[in-house]
Amino acid sequence: MAQGTGTLFNDYVLKERKQAYAITDSYALAFISDAIGIVDFDATDPVLADLTVTSGGNVATSYALASPTFSRVGGAVKFDVTDIAKILKDAGNPTDIRCCVVYNETSVGNDLVQVHDLTTDGTTPIDIVTQDFTFAFGAAGVNVATV
Repeated sequence: MAQGTGTLFNDYVLKERKQAYAITDSYALAFISDAIGIVDFDATDPVLADLTVTSGGNVATSYALASPTFSRVGGAVKFDVTDIAKILKDAGNPTDIRCCVVYNETSVGNDLVQVHDLTTDGTTPIDIVTQDFTFAFGAAGVNVATV
């Protein structure tokens, strides 16, 4: 996958369509050491504990995603949040971050929503020991569903 590519978990889409989640649910982001190639996007009931969360230094275990909004323009339904703040470089930052995951922190097991590949090649961790790091969802938001 290309750096920054986000992929939805199939079970999240199913649960969303079955209205398992409320508009008032809270969402969060965590950094993981798992490579994108080993993430099972077709797993049944995937939760945060299925992945390896990594933190330390200036990297928190979890980042609350503020101001979740859902909007529709034509047949495109957009889910967006406020981007997290820049993470400053630090010798204590993890050296094994490969992806970040968005999850529903209101659900019982922290249901997984989407994973973003942060690597340039699918396996090599990003360097936030010697470089500051900024992650932004972009103009499309967290994701866009076409209806």
